[in-house]
Amino acid sequence: MKTAMALLLAFAATSVQADNVVTNVNLGGSAAELSAAFGVTHLEKGAFSDTFNFSPSAGTYSVDASLVTLGFSPSTDVTFSAAYINGQELSLSGPGLFEYGFLLPTVITGPLALTVFGYVDFEDTGFTPASASYSGTLNISAVPEPGGYALLLAGLGVAGAAALKRRQEA
Repeated sequence: MKTAMALLLAFAATSVQADNVVTNVNLGGSAAELSAAFGVTHLEKGAFSDTFNFSPSAGTYSVDASLVTLGFSPSTDVTFSAAYINGQELSLSGPGLFEYGFLLPTVITGPLALTVFGYVDFEDTGFTPASASYSGTLNISAVPEPGGYALLLAGLGVAGAAALKRRQEA
């Protein structure tokens, strides 16, 4: 009986799932450049999958992002496993006391969703809940459509032709 109970508890401990977060995050700033801060605190031990949905409508954006966590004790330590923005993987450090992740400016088509995978792992005494948190930032800027680049090049061509014509007349 004791062996069966121990096996049941061991199985339950390996399948612990922390609280998962799905939240909408509004971006602030000008129409050309927007940014947002986000974060979460996990109060349970185990693996988590958090999703942050960002407010811009569908479009093409230059996106950069960061994640950071600092845990001075096991109950406050988050370990990142992976993080993605619309399938683009963030570079992650760790595991360790101080972990971070980042995405250098990358062109991504929106709407934007960041999914963070990780876990909180500590010896649960039953009296001390976890209080493991991380936070981050997301910055986006609009990417001009190809037609905008064509119009810019055409304008530069017309200005160059006019300057050349003036030089030839002088």
